[in-house]
Amino acid sequence: MTLEFLAADPRHPAWRSPLRRALAHAPKGIRDVTAEVTAKKVRSLGPAAGVAGIEVEAPFSHTLLARLTDLDPDALPAIGAVAHVRALVVRQRRDCYRIWFPQEYSDYLAEVVIDAWEGLSP
Repeated sequence: MTLEFLAADPRHPAWRSPLRRALAHAPKGIRDVTAEVTAKKVRSLGPAAGVAGIEVEAPFSHTLLARLTDLDPDALPAIGAVAHVRALVVRQRRDCYRIWFPQEYSDYLAEVVIDAWEGLSP
């Protein structure tokens, strides 16, 4: 028996991000970026540290972010509540944000982000 959630290396065949499972049927503009941090050898973040990351990219991502948090998009990066979960929010590009949060909230935040997205998309 293997404990899949303990495999910290994304190249390991047993590695599965809980967030990746939660976002399995998410729209194209929402994706799990947890493994990208680990792949860059940044050991202070990523699944080994219990941190997960969601990227949202769409023409309406600014509005989506406003529905999820009171953080000012012009003052990013910043730490604050995203759907009542303490998170770090970083602006990647004009219409692209990354939200970093404790891994145990993966299912909850994935559901909240997808619901907010579906309420905005045409």
